[in-house]
Amino acid sequence: MLLQQDAIMSAKFASVAFILVAAGSLAAQAQDTRYIVTRLGTDTVAIERYTRSPGKLEGDVVLRNPRVQTYHYSSDLGARGELKNFRLTARRADADPSAPPRIQVVDTFDDSVAVIEVSRAGARDTALSGRKTYRGRITAQFPSEPPAYGIYEQILSSSGLKGDTVSFVLMSPGGGPAPAIILRRRGADSVAFNSTFFPGWIEVARVDSRGHILGVNSLATTVKTVAQTAPGLDYDRVVSGWAAAEKAKGPLGQMSPPDTTRATVGGANLAVAYSRPFKRGRVIFGNVVPWNQVWRTGANAATVFSTDKDLVFGSTVVPAGKYTLWTVPTPTGANLIFNSETGQWGTDYHADKDFARVPLATKQVSPPVEQFVIAVAPQGSGGVLRFSWDDKEFTAPFTVK
Repeated sequence: MLLQQDAIMSAKFASVAFILVAAGSLAAQAQDTRYIVTRLGTDTVAIERYTRSPGKLEGDVVLRNPRVQTYHYSSDLGARGELKNFRLTARRADADPSAPPRIQVVDTFDDSVAVIEVSRAGARDTALSGRKTYRGRITAQFPSEPPAYGIYEQILSSSGLKGDTVSFVLMSPGGGPAPAIILRRRGADSVAFNSTFFPGWIEVARVDSRGHILGVNSLATTVKTVAQTAPGLDYDRVVSGWAAAEKAKGPLGQMSPPDTTRATVGGANLAVAYSRPFKRGRVIFGNVVPWNQVWRTGANAATVFSTDKDLVFGSTVVPAGKYTLWTVPTPTGANLIFNSETGQWGTDYHADKDFARVPLATKQVSPPVEQFVIAVAPQGSGGVLRFSWDDKEFTAPFTVK
């Protein structure tokens, strides 16, 4: 579930989608092929096709960002529907199909040991490959965002979940402690997937009476996607169409690309490094960015602000140095937080590292700003720090001390 699309393996799977591997009872069923479309706002970002049968699960996922990439996965199933192994290959859409895949993962599971083999372009990744022991139910990783919902459906069917919660151990390549994935029944037609990897993470799946996933709502996560089934979709045609568009126009790039704004104001050299999400037809403030909650002021990694001279925001002096910027929007205004911790992901906010909070002036703007932007500009005898997105503009005037 935790998904960092193109950081596969290189970040040792620090943020990826999870495949839940659960034991339980699975009623025998005929071969069943299903399709799921995942959207971020008004944009389609992934398509999945998967087939389940009593002894086999097999699926394909195509992602559009930052490059068109396909994943093929398969698993042999035990008598109770549990995954006995997991095989995955990842390729660029324009790659030579006879060449070794960009990424290949082969996992085998027994009652207490997982053997994980990872390779890149045909070469074994010794840092990520190896054996791991575990206790209890086991999960394995699917390295993309959005994830493979066919595997969500498989473990839901095999978990035996009724009114209880079921916990799974996340088994991932590389080192580090294994967090838990928790499956909770939310009602007759919905199930929640939680993770201790990111506290507060929750994905809610709608299911029918047969246990088929009808859709997945990830709006409560940092991913913000919504998925739903799509009967009769031509998966292969979608892949070829996306690949042709990429060849003609170039890659779409990251969904929230990084950027840095730089300015010199009153002799002070200022820089803000951040990521720039798009509106994509969504209501942003009070929805994508909730009211009265700390927001990372962008996307992905925490936004970093640096100055080589002391600055004064109202009555608050911000000494020369490097800070992360966090924002607390409210229906009537907003506050800007200068935090002394740097280098962290944008969900890792620690209030005990706050240096100062300053009020932001807020105004409505029209037309709406499609892509979030931060600007630093001279103003009067000093400067102004400006944040613009959707129908809001937040500003913080300052002087150089």
